[in-house]
Amino acid sequence: MAGIGAIVGGDSTPEASAKPSAQAVAAPAVTSVAPTTPVAPTTTAASPTAPVTTAPVPPPAPTTVVMPNLVGMNAAVAEDKLKQLGLTNIRFGSQDPNDTFVVLPQNWTVTKQSHKKGTKVGLDELVVLTCTKQR
Repeated sequence: MAGIGAIVGGDSTPEASAKPSAQAVAAPAVTSVAPTTPVAPTTTAASPTAPVTTAPVPPPAPTTVVMPNLVGMNAAVAEDKLKQLGLTNIRFGSQDPNDTFVVLPQNWTVTKQSHKKGTKVGLDELVVLTCTKQR
């Protein structure tokens, strides 16, 4: 044991070898690692490159429409015609002194329109149809 104590750098006495030396080298920590399953290399077959095609872009939606002549039409039919063109901001007004509100357009006839026939109207523009009650 005398040789071991001399290597560690401490006393060669039995009491000295029982005590840990300040110069003693710490043993490396051992960690266990789970075995891994080897992964087989994958092979891919070379696929032919397909040409990239893009769908044709549709033309942009129109932002204006040509105003039709609605005078003399049933107000409900006139409203449907405007909606088919893409107009959505449609209001009704009454020219009758006794009936001031257009409640059911199917009971009214268009007497005036806010935009003249043939003019371009934006899809978000207000269109006012002045009506009279059918008798």
